Amino acid sequence: MISHPRRSPASAAVLVLASLLAAPAPAQPDPLRGPDVNQRESKTLVHRGMTREFTPVEGRPEAAALELLDLDADTAARARAVVDARATDIAMLLVDEIDSVREITDQMTAGDTGAARQTLLKLWERYEPGRPRSPLLVELGEILSPEQMVETRRLLDEYWDAWIESEGAAGGTRREVERRLAFALFQQEVREAYDISLRRYKQALDAIYDATDPTPEQREAIRNLVIQHIKDTRLQADPEQRRAAMRRIYDLLDQQRRAKLFDYMLRVALPG
Repeated sequence: MISHPRRSPASAAVLVLASLLAAPAPAQPDPLRGPDVNQRESKTLVHRGMTREFTPVEGRPEAAALELLDLDADTAARARAVVDARATDIAMLLVDEIDSVREITDQMTAGDTGAARQTLLKLWERYEPGRPRSPLLVELGEILSPEQMVETRRLLDEYWDAWIESEGAAGGTRREVERRLAFALFQQEVREAYDISLRRYKQALDAIYDATDPTPEQREAIRNLVIQHIKDTRLQADPEQRRAAMRRIYDLLDQQRRAKLFDYMLRVALPG
């Protein structure tokens, strides 16, 4: 057995004092620094401006949440594909529901925004029964890990809680406010999908109307023909199908307006 020399209380005190002097001084708190926050908890979709007002993210909250996750390249690509597919699906919804789009357009033209809103609400219900606030979570759940899904849900729950709270003054129950905001997101998606899918057809129609000045009956017949063309080709018309559609429009017109349409087509084909 090895024995150790016994230290006096005085020598022990000296050793303690020496160790304290040799150790670095404890860090002093920075009076300008906020409290330490766990890195996980610092990730948030909730942002407020200078006036402390809630600022919604651009696009779908699920897509914004994905940007805050630490995803590997493959998982990030698959998750982004889910977001992109959503935009394509909404565009094709407008094609499949082109008659509803026409009804909404007519209601808006007539100034009946309430009826247009109800028509779009019915379209939303058919497309997404139950009208969920975060429709992408189902597909993302097949891609993200359980831990990543927990984090995604935390980010979204925090975001929706803050958004709903910011709209509290508008009235209604929490569920009603949530549905109203979820519908606003769907409306935004529909507008964006319309811009990338159907707007070019409306612009073409308007150009034909301006060039030929059709009668009300001819105008409606041309419109119906274009709508049927969209249904048949689903935004994938080949040159032959486009020529056939223009020929049918040509046949709808009287001789004078055919000449105007022909002049217009020449100007498009040979500008200047």
